[in-house]
Amino acid sequence: MYPLNQLKPKLLCSSIILMLVACGSDSEVNKTPNIEIPPAVTIDYQKMIDETVSDTIPGVILLVETPEQRFIGSAGLADIESQEAMQTYHIMPNGSAGKKLTALLVAMLEEDGMLNIDNTLDTWLPETLLIQIAHSDQMTLRQLLNHTSGVYDYLDDSDFNDAVLLDPSSLKTDHYALQFALNKPASFEPGQGWDYSNTGYLLAGLIMDEVLGEHHSSEIRNRILDPLAMNSSHYGGVEKEHGAIISGYYKYEDGEVLNTKPFYENIGVADAPLVASIEDMALLLKTIINDDIFVSDHAKGALFGEDNLQPMGDGSYYGQGIIKGTINGTSFYHHGGEESGYSTTNIYIPQTDTSITAFFNCGNFDMCEFETNALIEKVLLNELK
Repeated sequence: MYPLNQLKPKLLCSSIILMLVACGSDSEVNKTPNIEIPPAVTIDYQKMIDETVSDTIPGVILLVETPEQRFIGSAGLADIESQEAMQTYHIMPNGSAGKKLTALLVAMLEEDGMLNIDNTLDTWLPETLLIQIAHSDQMTLRQLLNHTSGVYDYLDDSDFNDAVLLDPSSLKTDHYALQFALNKPASFEPGQGWDYSNTGYLLAGLIMDEVLGEHHSSEIRNRILDPLAMNSSHYGGVEKEHGAIISGYYKYEDGEVLNTKPFYENIGVADAPLVASIEDMALLLKTIINDDIFVSDHAKGALFGEDNLQPMGDGSYYGQGIIKGTINGTSFYHHGGEESGYSTTNIYIPQTDTSITAFFNCGNFDMCEFETNALIEKVLLNELK
């Protein structure tokens, strides 16, 4: 049985990546790391990703964009069995990197007066559900989105994995996933701590469904995907007719490899809603941080405003679907995603107007994380100069 889940966000915690967000001991918490960046050198990114392909990482797509240069390239295979080559236009599930999409829609609905994120859950959700969630009478929508609600994370329940494995072909949305978080202990009372929980975004999805009178994927398309011309993106599972995902690969400790594509084709949840191309993913994050027309000051404040940032205990800060880190006084924003068979890294550095986004069709096992982080480390060493 393999761990079929979206896990925690990809937190960039390895070597230079570790220093970027100060992931480590309590003594590092909330300190701004200072590191010596080597002199700039010209890097052949295509050669770099060609050399990254391995028995662990079947395929890679990389986008690095600054005002002075733009690289987009692919290497390796999108599917091992058919030997289909990886292409830059290929799409895949982006796991928790899609939380920014859910959080952005919530902010837009609040701005339109359709909801208030400081209301408690009983404003929208039925008592029959809420009595099965510890401390739900005290939880607000804001706390769900910034992970201060204390709600149990459904991905900590192995029964979810087993259920998906037994029934890969049926559509699984927020209602389905939520059942694995009900009648479980809370991490703490709402507002009394910080603990990453995917369940909070499931509940946010259900709240939006109540407010809208339909599944929130429709408004994500109408308000965000279509206006931004994110034509290669769709809501996972719910809109799978919009495009086929590439294969994803999970490797067991004994070396056996499993293609996880059949399972993820039918999962559509608000904690990991997005299936996208690498260009669309980079565009979404850059737009949220940098576009003052499409994303209002209200929405920016909600997603990454200083007053709304929560310390994660590793030197980085969580807003709503977006993480803020700092290195040598330079702030950057990110939120990756890791699923069994897929890994997404998504970074934007406002000071230099730099986007770094990478897709890998492996995920959720140690060797994949080690090798993918090695590539991101090299890119960051070159771009954070």
